[in-house]
Amino acid sequence: MPGTGAYKVRGVVEFLVRRAKDEQTFRERMAAAMVGSSLEIVLVPLALVYLGEKFDSILEASKLLSGLPRWPAILVLSFGAFWLGWSIVWQHMKGKGTPLPLLPTKELLCDGPYRFTRNPMGFGGILWLAGWSLLVKSPSALIGGVGFFAILVLTWDKLIEEKELSSRFGDAYDEYRRSVPFLFPRVGRASTRRQEIL
Repeated sequence: MPGTGAYKVRGVVEFLVRRAKDEQTFRERMAAAMVGSSLEIVLVPLALVYLGEKFDSILEASKLLSGLPRWPAILVLSFGAFWLGWSIVWQHMKGKGTPLPLLPTKELLCDGPYRFTRNPMGFGGILWLAGWSLLVKSPSALIGGVGFFAILVLTWDKLIEEKELSSRFGDAYDEYRRSVPFLFPRVGRASTRRQEIL
């Protein structure tokens, strides 16, 4: 049926907009932050490493990264952990929300890590997973797993999150979207225009 996909996307966006209006207790926000963080910080990397090793074995690709020293992996992991942690704390403390879409932020975040990229958590997640892939020296995890995660971030954010934020915050979000890059930070020209935008 034509338009079914657009109808479903609109339904999800409307549901998330309604959820954003619901009051959240501190306990609910903490529980959601723990669940969301556990998924991204622990469960997804474990699945990535496990599946990466399986695919490396099938594709006989295990030796492609075997000579790589550990320090690049640790550097990428650390950088990813920094962006993930900063984003999660900023969402909780400043945005009064969580990484889980069911308990979204109440405020439009244009400062902190969000002044460098509109998706600091996605950026941090990609680095975090890339770091784990490099640490276990898995080409399949690095290319397939991290690539798949990046596509998920792009799809969710473009199809759902941007529409939901635009619906909730209107012109303020649209101006923010025009002035701050989608995923990769523009460190030299960070947007510090929160007061102008809001």
